[in-house]
Amino acid sequence: MPVQELLGALHREIPATRLLTQPARLAPYESDALTAFAARPEAVVLADSREEVIELVRLCHREGVPFVARGSGTSLSGGSLPVEGGIVIGLNRLNRVLAVDPDERTAVVEPGVINQAVTRAAAPHGLLYAPDPSSQSICTIGGNIAFNSGGAHCLKHGMTSNHVLALEAVLPDGELARLGSGSVEPAAPDWLGLFVGSEGLFGIALEITLRLLAEPEATCTVLAAYPSLEAAGDAVAAIVSAGLLPVAIEIMDALAIRAAESSVRPGYPDAPALVIVELDGERGIVDADLARLREVIRSSGATEVRESEDATERATIWKGRKSAFSAVGWLAPDYLVQDGCVPRTRLGEALADIERLSAKRGLEVANVFHAGDGNLHPLILFDGREPGAVERAEDLAGEILELCVRLGGSITGEHGVGMEKRAHLAGMFGPDDIALMRRLRDAVDPGRLANRDKMLLTPPAAEVPSSPAAPGRAPWDEVRERFREARSRGAVVLARGAGTKPPLSAPPEGTVPLELSGLSGITRYDPAELTLTALAGTPVAEIEAELATHGQCLPFEPPLAAAGATLGGAIAAGASGPGRHRHGGVRDFVLWVRFLDGTGTVVTGGAPVVKNAAGFDLPKLMVGSLGRLGVLLEIAVKVFPAPTAWATLRAEAGSLPEALEAIARLDAAGIELEALDLAPPARVSVRIGGAPEALDGRLARIDGLLGGATERLDGAAEHEAWAGARELSWAPPGATVAKVAMRRGRVAALEGALERSGATRRYSAGGNLGWIAWPGSGAPQALDAALREADAPGVLLGGPPAPSGPLLLGPSQGGEFAVRAHRALDPDGAFAGGVLA
Repeated sequence: MPVQELLGALHREIPATRLLTQPARLAPYESDALTAFAARPEAVVLADSREEVIELVRLCHREGVPFVARGSGTSLSGGSLPVEGGIVIGLNRLNRVLAVDPDERTAVVEPGVINQAVTRAAAPHGLLYAPDPSSQSICTIGGNIAFNSGGAHCLKHGMTSNHVLALEAVLPDGELARLGSGSVEPAAPDWLGLFVGSEGLFGIALEITLRLLAEPEATCTVLAAYPSLEAAGDAVAAIVSAGLLPVAIEIMDALAIRAAESSVRPGYPDAPALVIVELDGERGIVDADLARLREVIRSSGATEVRESEDATERATIWKGRKSAFSAVGWLAPDYLVQDGCVPRTRLGEALADIERLSAKRGLEVANVFHAGDGNLHPLILFDGREPGAVERAEDLAGEILELCVRLGGSITGEHGVGMEKRAHLAGMFGPDDIALMRRLRDAVDPGRLANRDKMLLTPPAAEVPSSPAAPGRAPWDEVRERFREARSRGAVVLARGAGTKPPLSAPPEGTVPLELSGLSGITRYDPAELTLTALAGTPVAEIEAELATHGQCLPFEPPLAAAGATLGGAIAAGASGPGRHRHGGVRDFVLWVRFLDGTGTVVTGGAPVVKNAAGFDLPKLMVGSLGRLGVLLEIAVKVFPAPTAWATLRAEAGSLPEALEAIARLDAAGIELEALDLAPPARVSVRIGGAPEALDGRLARIDGLLGGATERLDGAAEHEAWAGARELSWAPPGATVAKVAMRRGRVAALEGALERSGATRRYSAGGNLGWIAWPGSGAPQALDAALREADAPGVLLGGPPAPSGPLLLGPSQGGEFAVRAHRALDPDGAFAGGVLA
């Protein structure tokens, strides 16, 4: 038997202290934190090095033995459950923080590093790692990556995928792949975004580069008691409607409060519901936001309000909230933790339905949830010794997931699908959507060895029916028909929106253009949800005009909006403007996509809510896909409140090294900068936004950091300066323009490679996003050489069409993982451009 061959090899290579095969030693690994599922592996190998993990995976592939990677086993969805007849590869010994770079704000870690240990390593540099699952004191970064873990502070900072900049992974056949460039800005399809949250089905992360954030200058936690859950929910809606963006908004009900008091005794008020709101950031902004928050809470019917900036008091408040899962053990012998997401505006409806369902099943439910994200965590209490209690609890858990989908949400906000929710995935996605996920899994892992049976049920492909046609005619039906007609003639196709990025949309000879400009219109916008859905051909300018009427914006400022750029084109190009500095780029705001894959099938991915961890992250994969992986049809994005006033300072720093030093000082100062750009050799431009009364004091601090010789821009002049940056008007006519995924430490090297080229350059997002306008002919080849020398990947976006040249420049990205995933999406080469790797 293959497994016996494998065990023989393991006994020869692995010391007995790290090779567990006896039943008693295997018992702790038979389940994870979801103990309702259990399975005994043939062996557990406690890997001791990166090289050993690679060799173990290669041995499993050679012998056809399934394997499961495991960290601390904190998964609440059965995601690290062993496979009978397979082995477990334990990663806890790979627990080193390999490097912390305070200038680049990155940490390089092994997969067994504990989440909280990253912040401990970063703290001496005034930095922190933002994702904070409730289990952060024991869960590992490798597990966080597998399930795209979230936490209480996702509302402002995003989930794990928003903080992973690069990783090296071993694929299920032992092939190595390097994903991401280490920059916050991708310059190719977001292969890294696809890997994160794949629940171990694509392989094992070996070395991970994480993004760190500056510790906030000020943090204030507000605790408010309410007479009912409904009143607490209304308060959350009022906070969001007021244009506030707290770092976290949480709700706990009476049972959860009682559980926390029984366990860690945080001293909460005795109330039917609590709301916890946390503000953090620059001192002046926190003070202004806190004044507005007080007014909202005062008007919302709170019966008691506490505020604290004291670190110990704040930690006690959060200890009570984060202990809730384990604390309900004081209230009942057994419990199930559920994890679903609903639109914020339907939280009250969801809670009322959960109360009704729990009464029907005769079970108590304690509710704790990330209210700002609509992420519910109902804790279903039961006594497993009672006949039928387990079944009733499981039935109730399933009904809650169905409720979340029915209300327009997701079956999981942060725990993943694992074993527990596999059957519910089909309630959220259609058969064609799941069929594409299977194709991706099988392309990367044909033997289905990596974490077998998780997330995806595996009926034979022939049994998977096509999605039923929707009644009536969908807006994208004509696009699909034109695609299929072209493919029937053997033609390849290329999607085209407004044509603002000619290198991407100019069809090579023999290619059929697929025009999308008529596929236009906002299909759903609810300002209270901070989400907007639009057809792919909708002009960005039209979207921004609608958002502005509600005081909201697209913080990543898609370039070329005034030139007519469309939402689909911005997503496909992966293009972000100067405003991405503070809140992130386009990849951080795309929630859900509908697109046409290479087989001519309309599929969807993601969910139109601000938090989702169900299925592979196809929305991120479409960012930077250049129209070569699918034709975008409809997209949902997250939006944010817009600043009420703006101001800009400019300074000539003297030299490039001095300018880079000034940018580093500004980034480290704890000032919330909307944009931070460098025009070589040394002009630094800094933009801030916020309450008008707070601008002068903040500008004075920036002026000091820039040495005092600054020029201030306000009003129309200020707006025009950044509009010019966003519209690439600084690029000479006829130049070829490339976007480059940078890190500030690479700017000097790239400048050295370009200084005699005659190219015009601009560096945005604090040196993390480069723009190069190359004059004359031969631009792609010359740019490619310069970017390879600087180890900075790029993509052509502007200038003359380049139908026969490369689109991706500099070092290659994605490797064999990209090749396999691309072929799954476009198996017959329907899209122009070849494999993007």
